[in-house]
Amino acid sequence: MSSRRPDYSDDIFADSRMPFTEHIEELRKHIIRALYGFAIFLVIGFVFDSIGWMTNTGIGLGKPAFEFIKEPVEEQVKEFYDRRLQRVRDRIKALEPNSDSKLRNTTELKAEIDVASLKPHLKFTEEPSTPTIPITIRVPVVDVFLASKDGENDSGSRKYLTTLGVQEAFVVYFKVSILCGVILSSPWLFYQAWSFVGVGLYPHERRYVHVYLPFSIGLFLAGAALCQFVALPKAVGALLAFNDWLDLDPDLRLSEWLGFAVIMPLVFGVSFQTPIFMIFFQRIGLFTADDYVAQWRVAVMSLAVVAAVLTPTPDAVSMSVLFVPMFGLYWLGIVLCRLSPVTGPDEDLDELDDVSI
Repeated sequence: MSSRRPDYSDDIFADSRMPFTEHIEELRKHIIRALYGFAIFLVIGFVFDSIGWMTNTGIGLGKPAFEFIKEPVEEQVKEFYDRRLQRVRDRIKALEPNSDSKLRNTTELKAEIDVASLKPHLKFTEEPSTPTIPITIRVPVVDVFLASKDGENDSGSRKYLTTLGVQEAFVVYFKVSILCGVILSSPWLFYQAWSFVGVGLYPHERRYVHVYLPFSIGLFLAGAALCQFVALPKAVGALLAFNDWLDLDPDLRLSEWLGFAVIMPLVFGVSFQTPIFMIFFQRIGLFTADDYVAQWRVAVMSLAVVAAVLTPTPDAVSMSVLFVPMFGLYWLGIVLCRLSPVTGPDEDLDELDDVSI
């Protein structure tokens, strides 16, 4: 298979050639600029969060991002407890009229009735001396329990993530704020990296970056979105099913969930680069589309191992929600390789002279 790399004169790098020490100094300059940009966005996030805290509004950056990250697990845990309460209600409805069950145990509740509300319905032989009448009500204990849980859900007072240290919430918030700063400053960070690396690439190599980078970013965002909106809720729900089966209460720690919720979208985003790697291997002559088709069984095993290694938890559910899309992307990569076969070295070389950083 022939290479697409044209022959270039060394003079193409005449303007960017410099000693090693100057390269280090140039790298240092771009790193400092990148850190300045990141710091600016981080401070902006803290300012918006402070405004939201003082005004008690939804304004912010780290706080809304924190709510976004914890939403999948809170929804699934809430549904877990709702199913448990519904089973209790179903058991109450299924009780025989004269059955002896603990669900029929009652308790006494002290209450007071307003006399004014009783006057239209009762005739008093003499005017009560107090505005209220104390009474005792016997109610099923389980009804009190269900009413208290309904009150927690309706008021939103029940929280499903816990902290085990006084500093844990602050540390988690700070980590989320740093992550938001990196995401918001990523165009600036990439620009600094490209400004340093791009001058050392041949025009045809820069063209590959211009062509495949948007596709790569799209795949990364698609993988992260699939993880956040589909894979994470499904994985949490499936894992909580074992708590349901074993009759255990989930007690999820905030910092542990953060690690899971942040790493998993990153893992999905990187794993969704599979078609890019396949096209790259075809371009350098390592594999062809026919090779990918012939070795699909080996690919299944390899992707399964990669999914098992990359997922932060040892369960098969998390591995499966990563493996299945990766296997689909493997076949997408085969289609893309067939649609963009490697041809001769002179094809499209005329347009390479117009490519710039």
